[in-house]
Amino acid sequence: MNEQSYSCPSCGAPLEIAHRFTKLVICSYCSQASTITPSGLNPSGEQVALADFPSRFSVGASGSLNGDLFEVLGRLRYAYDEGFWDEWFLAFSNGKKRWLQEDEGELTLFEKESLTAAIPAFKEISVGSLLTINEYKVFVTEKSQASIRGGEGELFFTATPGSTVNCIDGNAGGKLVSLEFSEDEICFSRGEEIPHESITLVEK
Repeated sequence: MNEQSYSCPSCGAPLEIAHRFTKLVICSYCSQASTITPSGLNPSGEQVALADFPSRFSVGASGSLNGDLFEVLGRLRYAYDEGFWDEWFLAFSNGKKRWLQEDEGELTLFEKESLTAAIPAFKEISVGSLLTINEYKVFVTEKSQASIRGGEGELFFTATPGSTVNCIDGNAGGKLVSLEFSEDEICFSRGEEIPHESITLVEK
């Protein structure tokens, strides 16, 4: 952790940035998303406050996953035709950065991996096809489009509330695979479903 202090460019509220890898922060007072640049904060996207839904998790909470300590730094909400899902961004004490997808009560832990070769464009990928991503053979199970409805806290990448993301889900040797195509990058992640009982949260 390497805490930095800023002021929200929209409302002037103080913003404490806890993690040195944070690239975007969302003001808890006015919900303005801002990217972090060498010269300060730049507003990014709409101001969208999230409606509260029941969840065990919250920004600022800490806990452990199978004994590995973490802190919840931020959250993004994605909306699609059938509903929405939340992604909670976790900073682990061993330096790893992961996110926990919470969708209709099910939890999936993802970790980003760098792409080592080009992959087909989103429009060229079809459900049921087989993709080679890095060294993995990925069977495509779902193709969808979602919008970023809003968020809170700190994120490890830039994401614009109100923007659209194209999503590919698949399976590679028993591991879940996610591809997110945004305006600026393609994010590749692998993950696995985890039971609720494997996570212990510390009371605030």
